[in-house]
Amino acid sequence: MNECDLILALGASFSNHTGITPSQPTIQVDYDRMQLGKFHSVNVPVWGEIGVTVRRMADELANASHTVDQRSEVAERWAIWREEKKSRMLDDRGNGLNSATIFAELTNAVPSDVIIAVDVGNNTYSFGRYFESQGQRILMSGYLGSIGFAFSAAMGAWAATQDQDEYRGRKVISVSGDGGFGQYMGDFTTAVKYNMDITHILLNNSELGKISKEQRAGEWMVWATDLHNPSFSAFAKLCGGKGYRVTKAEQLESALQKALDYSGPALVEIISDVDLI
Repeated sequence: MNECDLILALGASFSNHTGITPSQPTIQVDYDRMQLGKFHSVNVPVWGEIGVTVRRMADELANASHTVDQRSEVAERWAIWREEKKSRMLDDRGNGLNSATIFAELTNAVPSDVIIAVDVGNNTYSFGRYFESQGQRILMSGYLGSIGFAFSAAMGAWAATQDQDEYRGRKVISVSGDGGFGQYMGDFTTAVKYNMDITHILLNNSELGKISKEQRAGEWMVWATDLHNPSFSAFAKLCGGKGYRVTKAEQLESALQKALDYSGPALVEIISDVDLI
């Protein structure tokens, strides 16, 4: 992002955590004018409907573009990053699976037509780093800090698509940490009651890992972030759904496939390393 000629942000805002330099020339287009330059200075704020604005831009620039084909550079960087991901999959401290392995397996297992709801926390960052989307619809809550979003969003997505021919019958997947799911785990009984076809992927590291990381970054003492968890896979079974527990990398592929093949609520509890994100 910091090496491009121009940033054109269409309906996208910048967070307080962005690493994009404010000196980069930026055009931001949004229908909500309160989002324009809210957290990140922009050179040209455009208050407008995105479709209308982009069509005007395309008309004006039809014969005026002088671009450089950077696809080969992008492909090279992508290859380097994939090698880096492979090297991270070898990390093992004996405290659970690393995130690179978890999301590599999820990438291989998940069909392209599913809907995926992602929670808040380190699991979200890991999903963004390692999961390679192939057309799946991704639901996220951005920087709202709404821990526990994923499973509730998955239930909403399932309910909202039952009367839409385009989406009816599609699998819904949710991804969260143990802290997020633990806050709303009672909702799993509702998913069982209505036989919602949802597969939940739960990264269990017995900690609010993102909060621990923020405390260390602020040079504070890590305080009150450890969690006392039940067996989430056993809980899923007690609720009437399917539950699978993964403690070793070689168990992951089979557990994911069994959960995805089940036409109802299923949960895959993966014991993960809080530091290998």
